[in-house]
Amino acid sequence: TLPPNQLAYFLQNLPESYRAKYEDLVFFSGGLYFGNIEDILKDNGLCRDSMTQALMTGFERTSSGTFRDLAVNLGADASGETKWAGECAACGKWNGAIAQRLERSGIRCAVDFYRDWRRKMWERSMLDAVFNLVGAVRQEPTSLANVAMYYDKEVSDMVWEISQQLRGWKAMSLTYGFEERMFGIAESTGAEKRCVLIDELFPFIWGNKVFTESPMFLEYLWYAKQEFGLLQNVQLPPKRGDSDATSSIMRQGNFRADGVV
Repeated sequence: TLPPNQLAYFLQNLPESYRAKYEDLVFFSGGLYFGNIEDILKDNGLCRDSMTQALMTGFERTSSGTFRDLAVNLGADASGETKWAGECAACGKWNGAIAQRLERSGIRCAVDFYRDWRRKMWERSMLDAVFNLVGAVRQEPTSLANVAMYYDKEVSDMVWEISQQLRGWKAMSLTYGFEERMFGIAESTGAEKRCVLIDELFPFIWGNKVFTESPMFLEYLWYAKQEFGLLQNVQLPPKRGDSDATSSIMRQGNFRADGVV
């Protein structure tokens, strides 16, 4: 599987004979390894319903070489159905085959239409970008779980702002309860995951315009660069105005379905 910083070159240099088989390609997204590759696929005409894409952040390999499911049970919804967060998801031509292979290893995988899968992908992309950024600008090493427990207001303010950018830049909105799911994933599976900013993966985790057009997110990026010496090989967009990254902007709403403010 290619990392995202090699994918564009790979697609642009595929032999002509492979172009008729585009719909048999499978693209992975999510996490700090695969990131968000939507813009690469769009530039190559591969963002469409029939393309097979998989969100692969719902499991991890253990030290013994087995796989552990990371899907989080958030309890029952109003109709009594179990609410899941952080499960793998697949869409496109081979979605069923991917789900079956994962489920044989005890890993939950949702089978979705592209529109629903895309919402899940962007939800995970926001978690990866925001939680890692908020946690990286601390004096002590900070885990994703620490961010969820101690810096929840900063995260909530930032994801609210970014959700507005998502509507403008991508003409989509996330599913109700997305903030509850993000916090649930971070709290349940993020205790051993240290928050990091990685220069070479910046375009695929933190550099999407959906994020950098958020004033608060951009201020945190500049704060990480100037005060912590991070992202030294990354050219950030210019600062906007005189906003202060160290003070949270006024909260405009609460998207957490569990009622936590």
